[in-house]
Amino acid sequence: MAAALSNRTIRCVATMASGGLVATLAACGGAGGGGGSDSGTITIGYSAGISGGAAEYGKNVQNGLQMAIDEVNEEGVTVDGTEYTVELESLDDQYQPGTTGTNAQRLVEQDGATVVFIPHAGGIKAAQELNSGRTEFLIGAYSSDPEIVEGGNPLTVMIPPSFTSYIDPFISKVDTQGKGKLGLLATSSEFGQQWTKAATAAWEDAGGEVMANNNINYGTVSDFAGPVSKTLSGNPDVILVGGPSQPTAIIIEEARKQGYDGSFMILDQAKFEEMEEFTDPKNLNNSVGIAPLTAFEGTEDFISRYQEKYSSDKPVNADIALNYQALPIFIKAMETAGTVDDPAAIREAIGESIDKVDPKFRVAFAPDRVTDNGHLLADDLQAAYRNEQGQYESFPIDQPKE
Repeated sequence: MAAALSNRTIRCVATMASGGLVATLAACGGAGGGGGSDSGTITIGYSAGISGGAAEYGKNVQNGLQMAIDEVNEEGVTVDGTEYTVELESLDDQYQPGTTGTNAQRLVEQDGATVVFIPHAGGIKAAQELNSGRTEFLIGAYSSDPEIVEGGNPLTVMIPPSFTSYIDPFISKVDTQGKGKLGLLATSSEFGQQWTKAATAAWEDAGGEVMANNNINYGTVSDFAGPVSKTLSGNPDVILVGGPSQPTAIIIEEARKQGYDGSFMILDQAKFEEMEEFTDPKNLNNSVGIAPLTAFEGTEDFISRYQEKYSSDKPVNADIALNYQALPIFIKAMETAGTVDDPAAIREAIGESIDKVDPKFRVAFAPDRVTDNGHLLADDLQAAYRNEQGQYESFPIDQPKE
């Protein structure tokens, strides 16, 4: 009998043995409602910056998850003969990795989450230090930093394409073809540091010169004039820029105000359609980044449904869409594995569950496979160059073989 107990059940029994029976029973029932009941709750955890400079980004991901959860609940979720309602429990970490780790533990140990979604690399890596030890949980990792899966964490599923997919195609699209000077003005987050490191190596390999690193904290700095001026003093031909969309747009606008007319290579966290809301779209001309969601065929229905649901006319971007289509994969994996509280079994079932998800959840470059190290992969990935006339010229991107 002991061998059949889940890790969460064992933890709960241990806690009850030390006292606090009533409170512990409540916490243990949150994830599954087991013990012979015919209904229960699946809690999906979410830790992100939903206030501060990255709030718009954090809320986009949150909305995508919530929309999927609402639609999954409408269809009905049954795991091992028990019907479940899925709920999203969100905590604000203000983009601080240390807080993310604390939030993840709380979401798992107090709220009963078996899966925790985290949309920033620093927070994901902090949670990876915790999720395979005393506290076991599966991470829905929404960051394109390839180190997330390269570290071999067995309970991580990486959702978006790796940013390494974009770097060489981006370099080939800018006017200098990599042989000019590259200014560095990206976010100083873990994600931004890794992007900058990889882009620097690729630029130098292409024969170009890389200038001093002026990366800044997009979440806390509000006056970008100084760092922009410092970067422009070196007369760059291309500037690497990017983080959350709003501050990225403001930095680009500041560079244009200071007379910069060169190209921008924009990190994939920033989205063209969203940046257009925060600056004159002309400032974005002569830039390369990931393609707007509208560039992908078949996205019109999803965009209209999202805008109606949230009574919003704001642009709907890939952050929303990719999390919307990822969430049902995790739920389907629970159904396939026959468990809501065994993260290892759920992770093992991801691969065979992808094709079982209702096709309505497939929006843009939807995953059709998962690598051994936990990276969801898809075809039909695109980036875009915004030309001098403000038109988006989409081009295909190949994901590296893994």
